[in-house]
Amino acid sequence: MTVDRRDVTEHFDRLAEEYDAWKEKGSYYYDLLADIYRGIIPEGSSVLEIGCGTGTLLARIRPSRGVGVDISPKMIAIAAAKHPEFRFLVADASSLRLPETFDYVMIPDVIEHLADIPGTFRALLGVCHPGTRVVLTCVNPRWAPVLHLAEHLKMKMPEGDHRWLPKREIVRIARDRGFTMEAHQGRILLPKRIPLLSSLLNRLAETAGWLAPVCLTHVYVFTTEGPR
Repeated sequence: MTVDRRDVTEHFDRLAEEYDAWKEKGSYYYDLLADIYRGIIPEGSSVLEIGCGTGTLLARIRPSRGVGVDISPKMIAIAAAKHPEFRFLVADASSLRLPETFDYVMIPDVIEHLADIPGTFRALLGVCHPGTRVVLTCVNPRWAPVLHLAEHLKMKMPEGDHRWLPKREIVRIARDRGFTMEAHQGRILLPKRIPLLSSLLNRLAETAGWLAPVCLTHVYVFTTEGPR
């Protein structure tokens, strides 16, 4: 399945005004996602976020220098108004050109919407120095039936045009573009708040590596030697 850039842009432009409301509705999941990134990225780092939406996650990371990129002009307009301390750019990730490098690049639940994933990894080489880590989170394709049902019941944000990739394909694409997987972990077994049960299962997901194949969220950390 392919993803059309125009369809993705139009979908998120339509969604932009409701985006933060959807994030609030799913706040338990998005809080868990923010905790994942804050557990990897130290406060005060320089951070580039691909698919930044309205800039909420970037702000929660508290970078010393933050740049957000999104394909949706309406998302970027909202992000820039909410967070003037950061820089936000409308751009397709696969054609990204910036005259700077970053300590960390975040790709949070966005890879499934990218029309050109190999091109995106190739473009990221230009913003990486030898110590840069690319932190990517994405949905486990095994959860697709559950997520489609949740979307149908209006319990989660509509995804629009997308396709979920298995681990082997993500790792292969990254490796072919000069990245090495430093770490991989499964996280989140229950994305909704149920007293006691959610915290128990999600702590178990964090500590029990053998549960990774059934976790909702997969976390990848990639490294590279930097620009070529």
